[in-house]
Amino acid sequence: MSTGASAQNDAKRTLALKLAQMQQKADGPALAEQLTASAVQPLLVNWSQRLDESVPPARQKEVRDKLDVELKKFAESTEKIVEGQVAKAAEAALVPIFMEKLTEDDMKTIIAYMESPVSAKFQALGPEASNAWAKRVVDATKSQVESGAKSFDAAANRIVGSAGGASSSGNAAPKK
Repeated sequence: MSTGASAQNDAKRTLALKLAQMQQKADGPALAEQLTASAVQPLLVNWSQRLDESVPPARQKEVRDKLDVELKKFAESTEKIVEGQVAKAAEAALVPIFMEKLTEDDMKTIIAYMESPVSAKFQALGPEASNAWAKRVVDATKSQVESGAKSFDAAANRIVGSAGGASSSGNAAPKK
């Protein structure tokens, strides 16, 4: 490779590295949170089910409180581990992709935009825009979702009622 091509490649790598650092700063916390939740959720589901199946109802709150303390410790520890790797892995994962898929001019344009006041202004609109969008979706689907939930409740009551011989009414209190 010629010296000029090497210098051009170094310049492109420098831009790819800067872009990876910017993306890590912007998206790293959410990625760490998502990955931590994906580690915690299966434990929560598994132990909640096991608690319901193996601990007498009178002791469930006490045991659940103890499990919550341990689960919180696990979640905090896992989040610290994941956060450390999110930062370390950003360069190794992103730089090669940026080098392959983006030109030097592409990266200059992206970086200029990301560093611009208009980008900051646009990012600041994120929560407001997402909330407005979500509200529209909820408003447009609320009656259909509620109707579907009622149908599910009715079907679940029939299934559970036929399996346990209990009343099929959704509001029936358990027999003592």
